[in-house]
Amino acid sequence: MAREADYQDDDVVVISRNPLMSKLLLITEDDEEIELHLEKDSAEALMGALGAFLMEGVICPL
Repeated sequence: MAREADYQDDDVVVISRNPLMSKLLLITEDDEEIELHLEKDSAEALMGALGAFLMEGVICPL
């Protein structure tokens, strides 16, 4: 079951440099903490998806 969680503007914490891994904290509506762990490939894919999402809000003149 999907849960909604918010990013809390916390820093991304590097937990390993070789292999490169990080974690960031998300908070649910019930104040439950979710630690999102990302390795390099997943972080790069997430950056691409976020970039595409942000481009949806850009108004391009014709």
